[in-house]
Amino acid sequence: MKVKNEILFALTALMLASTAFNTIVYTAEERKVLSRIYIGPEVEVYAPYKCYPDETITVRITVEALEDIRNASATLFISGSKTEGYSPWDASFTLFDTEDLSSGMVQNKTYDVAIPSDISPGSTYGTLFLQWSIYRNSSWEQKWDKPSFRVTYVKNKDYENLQTTLQNSTTLMYVFLATTITLAISTAYFARKKPKAKKVRKVK
Repeated sequence: MKVKNEILFALTALMLASTAFNTIVYTAEERKVLSRIYIGPEVEVYAPYKCYPDETITVRITVEALEDIRNASATLFISGSKTEGYSPWDASFTLFDTEDLSSGMVQNKTYDVAIPSDISPGSTYGTLFLQWSIYRNSSWEQKWDKPSFRVTYVKNKDYENLQTTLQNSTTLMYVFLATTITLAISTAYFARKKPKAKKVRKVK
């Protein structure tokens, strides 16, 4: 019974170790990358956590008027670098321009952003240029802000492929170890269970 427990324990440990090396953690496709509440509007920007070069990602922008605002404008700029950091890359999108928004009104738009095939791996960054007017002290006061934030992380395909190869090699190594240890424990188990030869009494 003790040897059987040892076999089960060894197999369970090796299976868990192999699973740990092959587990991929998938993140949510969309996350909030910017959230600001101003005197007048509330702004939120959503984007995927990670992507690959030559993919198209979806960026969503929401602006809600918490009270009446006038001459409101919102433009999103996304930037990164190409050819291993030797040239810039950027894209821009205008949510609205010089509009009046009544309290409770929501502007919600999505944009498809084409990630270049030669973009450098790493973070891409966004800047949201906002301006609006709010009624205070018997007049319309002009407000503006330009928050910056990380949009998405561009993964390195070559590195990911290398990592996958290493994980596969590690898995094969653990399978080999599991087979070897199981064979050794099984051999020891059956060796213990081998029936002993009976002594034959000689008759005079």
